[in-house]
Amino acid sequence: MDMQLDLFGGGAPMLAQPGRSFPTHRWYFTLLPPPALAQDMEYFALRMSRRHGARRPVRAGRIHASLNGLGEGEEGSFDDLDTALEIGDAIRHPRFDVSFDRLITWGRQTGRGDRRQRPTVLTCTTGQREVVALHASLRREILRHGLKAGASSTVPHVTLWYGTGSVSELLLTRPFRWSVRQFWLVRTTLGEPRPECLGEWQLGR
Repeated sequence: MDMQLDLFGGGAPMLAQPGRSFPTHRWYFTLLPPPALAQDMEYFALRMSRRHGARRPVRAGRIHASLNGLGEGEEGSFDDLDTALEIGDAIRHPRFDVSFDRLITWGRQTGRGDRRQRPTVLTCTTGQREVVALHASLRREILRHGLKAGASSTVPHVTLWYGTGSVSELLLTRPFRWSVRQFWLVRTTLGEPRPECLGEWQLGR
């Protein structure tokens, strides 16, 4: 399972530890819903997270379905932008529709004192195979270009919030659907409300 869940999307709080610093920037390929749909997903996340006592749900500008991470660190620490753009240029993949229709919390509580922050996500039925195939195509190109590729498999998902509680699996009567026509290379910066788009590629070329 691809566990690159919190790409600075309003997720689990980062707790400072002695001698450890957290990256302020992350670079990754991703899918982004249309802005109006992202607003609907934000409203849903706000409503459901309050119902379950969670804080800091993901805002519309940060809602995404991650594909492949490329790196993380301080500003200027990513030296492979030109290579990442070449990878995006190499991808040939058909357009497809996706439908995120199931709300679920990943991970189980191990006991009453378990205060781990677990992600509550939307997963998809329609479009799942296509997202997995796009992830695999990108991973092959990442490896071919000599970059670190990350997880070998993925479960397509949109993270809505992190919290110590969990939700019972819920099948949505009104799924969040969109036609996937492109994918992006973005950089997220800690504290910024939305990612910076570094590259965009049309599917079905």
